Amino acid sequence: MRERILKWSERTETILVLVIAFGTAIPRSLYTLLFPAQAFSRSAPPINGPHLLWTLAYEIAVGVVLALFLRIRGWTWKRLGLEPQWRDPLWALVLLFVTYTAYYLLSLAVVSVWPGFYQLAVNTHLVATHIGWPILTAISILNPVFEEVLLCGYVVAALKDKAGAGVAINVSAGIRLLCHLYQGPVGVMSLVPEGLVFAAWFARTGRLWPLILAHALQDLLGLLYGR
Repeated sequence: MRERILKWSERTETILVLVIAFGTAIPRSLYTLLFPAQAFSRSAPPINGPHLLWTLAYEIAVGVVLALFLRIRGWTWKRLGLEPQWRDPLWALVLLFVTYTAYYLLSLAVVSVWPGFYQLAVNTHLVATHIGWPILTAISILNPVFEEVLLCGYVVAALKDKAGAGVAINVSAGIRLLCHLYQGPVGVMSLVPEGLVFAAWFARTGRLWPLILAHALQDLLGLLYGR
């Protein structure tokens, strides 16, 4: 089996990784886009305890499978950008500041042409209350690792040399956006600058830990204050 996997083309590898990692998330998000009335008619916010528990179970199972697969295919910690440096926490704070600033400026631009967006943002509650600390902590650790390793560490690295950095950055940001459409316009608004900034950072530096740390802080702050 190992020899057969090694014979697969890089295109086959990339398709398999993306289908295994995001083959359920993207269709569910597209359903939200196509049928917003049904998707947003639920009484509970989209990010709640059962949703986070399902996400944890899914990312653990899929993460183990993909880690074994990529190891067989010759992917290393270095190629994925997972070699830590002491400055990584500092760069994480810089990236967090840049993404929040970009989100703020984008929101101002949207409000200038769509004044109702401000009221929509005020009335939007993406995160349910009464989510336990163990779940909040676990998802804030695991989800950033899962998403950044695959969306930046893998996608950008796999596409950059073949299709160019611009294509790699946009594909990475596009997949991130497609996976989170269930969060509605307000959630999507924050994901556009995050996806572009994070992918551009990795394309330029090849370092992943600042992205993981920034994403972890962003998730924790969002879960605590997005209720």
